[in-house]
Amino acid sequence: MKNINYCITVLAFFLISVSFAQSAQKNFINYQAVAKDSAGELLVDESVNIQIAIKFGAPDVTASYVENHTVTTSSNGVFSLLIGNGVAISGDFGSLEWGSIASYITISLNGAEIGTNELMAVPYAISSGDTRWLTNGNDIENINTGNVGIDRAPTSKLDVNGDLRLENGTSVNEISTDATLGGNSNNAIPTERAVKTYVDNATAATTPVVFKVRGNGFAVKDLDANTTIETDIWDIRTYDTRNAFNTTTKRFVVPESGYYYIHAVVRQSNTVTTSFFRISFNVDTGVDFTQIVDGDDVKTDVCGIYFLNVGQQVFVSLRNFGANDVRIDGTGSWFEGYKIN
Repeated sequence: MKNINYCITVLAFFLISVSFAQSAQKNFINYQAVAKDSAGELLVDESVNIQIAIKFGAPDVTASYVENHTVTTSSNGVFSLLIGNGVAISGDFGSLEWGSIASYITISLNGAEIGTNELMAVPYAISSGDTRWLTNGNDIENINTGNVGIDRAPTSKLDVNGDLRLENGTSVNEISTDATLGGNSNNAIPTERAVKTYVDNATAATTPVVFKVRGNGFAVKDLDANTTIETDIWDIRTYDTRNAFNTTTKRFVVPESGYYYIHAVVRQSNTVTTSFFRISFNVDTGVDFTQIVDGDDVKTDVCGIYFLNVGQQVFVSLRNFGANDVRIDGTGSWFEGYKIN
């Protein structure tokens, strides 16, 4: 009867190879050895139990992965197995993090621990054979369906903690969304939207605000006594550099805050003998107006300098100071303005 103390002579332990080039599922480590009893006698044509324990960091730590193999020795006492292809006892062979720290393998034969050896560089090829990184000609491809993080837990497809450097130019450490580009530097790449916003704003800031619209013939009917109406008679746009005059509402919409010179003229072509009028702007808080009485082909105009806020709307008002309802036929009237600063 053979002694229960066993030993293993490793024939090709350090000739371990990983099969992954053609069949990605075979990420196993080839292991071959000779089984002997304590007297040095070969265990020939005998069924033996081999336990494999893989450890990381030190040879005496708790195993990260343990598996069992039942194999039959040859007539020379030789047996072969694939580490990773046994019956798993604990751990997951497919999730082992090869290559980060030193790894060790402990072998047991028929329940008796034989010894522990450090795995060298060759088994780390498993990390190249897990199909996450593949070579395609001169290219390296990653088919990972999740995110890739470099020195950090990733929150996007590629998440880098540090600088990204290209062949030319300086390294970059930010993709900026600053639409003013004021906080950007040589190390920031502004987004397309940030650049567009900046360019649009810069273009708008350098284009002067100038507009003029005309009412080339109009009639205000039944202007009641002592009544003010909005004079929305402007049908023809002569020019409008910032497209700021709303042709639907007949109002000037301030494109940017600042001081503006505003001028309006209402020209009257019919004779009005019982009323006199005032025109003013809705933003006018003073008494800038011109009054007229009866007569043909006379005009009333108003002008002033006003501080206007962006989005504010300006229109012309016409008031009948007479005691009777009247009709005004107009011609050649206009409404204009420009930004001073």
